[in-house]
Amino acid sequence: MVVPWKHGRCIVCLRQAKLTREHLIPESLGGRLVTKFLCKPCNSTLGSRTESIARSDPSIRLAIGNLSNRLPALARKLSEDQPYIAESTAGQVKGYVKNGQFYVRSTRLEDGSLVQPTPEAQRTVENILRKAGHEAPLRLNALQLFENASENERVEIAPGLEVIKWAIDRIQPDLSTPLMDPLVPIKIAFEFLALHLGGAVYDEAPQTAWVRKVLSDGDVNADFLQVEQLRGPQYASFHGICFEGNGPRAKVQIRLFGWLAFRVHFLHLAVGGPRFVYTHDLELQKEYVQQLNE
Repeated sequence: MVVPWKHGRCIVCLRQAKLTREHLIPESLGGRLVTKFLCKPCNSTLGSRTESIARSDPSIRLAIGNLSNRLPALARKLSEDQPYIAESTAGQVKGYVKNGQFYVRSTRLEDGSLVQPTPEAQRTVENILRKAGHEAPLRLNALQLFENASENERVEIAPGLEVIKWAIDRIQPDLSTPLMDPLVPIKIAFEFLALHLGGAVYDEAPQTAWVRKVLSDGDVNADFLQVEQLRGPQYASFHGICFEGNGPRAKVQIRLFGWLAFRVHFLHLAVGGPRFVYTHDLELQKEYVQQLNE
């Protein structure tokens, strides 16, 4: 859904500039609600701060894991380049997923041996043998022995050089990554309020100036903003944003995958006029906007 924006200034830096498409909910999470109210520098800065943080959050990864049967394409997208832990006969190894395939991260163990993805390990073997002065026939034979080696068996492929091709039993997400930065829900909430405010968002009053400063600097000031983390009743294949009104100050609730939720309190800002709720059905790829009754 594209929301028209008739003004020509960036809502963060307030400069007159060519405005670029901004996804209110990060595109990496499947967000589709867009409008043009950020200049390219502000869009790039906010995107780099929020996109990777959002998709790596352990709660997001658990959510999409629970919804993978209903949202297979998004689940595959969110798994790309993410950290995983694999179980093998050798124990746990860390790695990442690329194009749907698990790759172990190169690691040197305490005994000096290397753990590497198979293609990288093959190049390492050839480099070791080349540096040791071995001729091409021996190097080719070693690589052939490597290629034909059975899984989980130690094989000597050249004098003094042994390899083991460990089989991976299963992989699971590495949930030791940091939790989502509060900047992510603050960005979503402020941008949703901007759609309610229209041109009034450019007022250089303190109530909006400090929100723009938070988005620019990335430093959340608890005197002005409070981010309350909530939980929905269950995982569900939708995202949502709701301007809950003023109580007495503006509150915006954000729901991601039905379960992970945030309520952003703008402690010095009240917004008048109609209130709206936005819902994105991730399975049907349909979006809805509803005006709430006072």
